Parts: sequence; C-alpha cells; structure tokens
Amino acid sequence: MFNIGIAELNIRIDNKYDYIKEQCREYLTDEKYDFCVSADFDEIAAEGEGFSHGYLESLAIYRKIAEKIVGYGGFLMHGAVIDLDGTGIAFLARSGVGKSVHVNLWKRLLKDKCTVINGDKPLVRIIGDKAFAYGTPWAGKEKMQTNAKTELKKICFIERAKKNECIRIEKGEAFEKLFSQIYLPKNRETLSKTLDLVGQIIEKAEFYIIKCNMDITAAKTAYEGIFGEQFRA
Repeated sequence: MFNIGIAELNIRIDNKYDYIKEQCREYLTDEKYDFCVSADFDEIAAEGEGFSHGYLESLAIYRKIAEKIVGYGGFLMHGAVIDLDGTGIAFLARSGVGKSVHVNLWKRLLKDKCTVINGDKPLVRIIGDKAFAYGTPWAGKEKMQTNAKTELKKICFIERAKKNECIRIEKGEAFEKLFSQIYLPKNRETLSKTLDLVGQIIEKAEFYIIKCNMDITAAKTAYEGIFGEQFRA
C-alpha cells in the first residue's frame, strides 16, 4: 500500500503486486490521501490475458482512478498533451494514426520549449474557470510523461494525410470527436457527470483538425495554424 500525488490529488493505492509501485515511483508522496483505490483478482483478470498480473493490476487501478476522479471535476482522456510556454496542447487520434509520432515532431521542432506532459492517457480536471491536463505514470508504451500540469487550451484531432493542413473547427463539430476519446464510466451517475465535464471543456478550449504526414513540416504547419504566426526557431 502506498500513496501517489497526481492531478493535484493524493491517492492511496492498495496493491497486490510490486509492478505498480515501481511504475509510480516519480509520483510517490507521504501526504494524506483524498481517496483509496484497489482492484480485486476478478477485476485484474478482466483486463485481459497475455500480460503479467502486475501490469493488469495497473490497468485496473487506473480504471478505478478514472472513475473516482470524476467526483473531483476530472476525467481520463486518451491522447497526448504537451506544454508550450504555459499553453497545453492535446493531440487526439484513433489508435495507430500516429499521435506519438506527431508529438515527437513537435519535440524535434521546438526542442526544450516543448514538454511532454503525457503521451497517452493524461488526466484532465476543471478547477475554477480553467481546465488542466496532468502527467501520470500511465503514459503508453513510449512512457512519455512529466510529473507536471499545463492549462489545456488547444485540442487537436490528428488525421493522416499526404498534405499538411491545420484547420480550426467549431465547437459543435468537436464534441463528437472529443467524446470518442474520453474514458466513459459504466455507472450512470458518473457517466452523466463525465459528459457535463466534457461539455465544459468544449466551452473552454479551441479545436483543430491537423492533417499531417510524418515529416517535420507537419509540426511546423500545425504550429502556424494553431498560433496564427510564422514559426521561427
């Protein structure tokens, strides 16, 4: 059993295997916890087959965190988030489209100006009138993450294309695209709260479709489209 600090909350994890504690080592804390999560053997087994029990427990625990955090104005988003001088930019896409590739292009383009907050499954919380995205130990196979937060201002939907384009879209068009990238709890009340939070994000962020190839010019085109200015190294 141990405590972690993520998304400005302290969480006690009642674990059965050592894997998850090692995974969370950068987030360990001695602070008093806000809530506790655990997964029983049936819940662990339900996560799948062909992986270690410790890895499957980690998935089950994060699912429990995603459900609990709704009560604190948060939700789990499937996407990558970077911070650029205090502006959080999320890149969302179907599996296999290449969001991690696009994030790495931004890192190549912007170098130290670009910090990867989380490369796969960040937590998002609404606090006051702002939305924040947070690094977590659950960051996909590339393990790109930073124990930090950023104000989430721009959300981009990645599409593979030969020609690079960045197109701003209306909030109504963004809702369905964003909805498909949010973890949706099974509990009806928790689901309702999640949908409300997604609606709030729709009002707070700007939305873009990025059509891109895998060349560094894709990041440059996206940067210029999002910020409305020519990129200068």
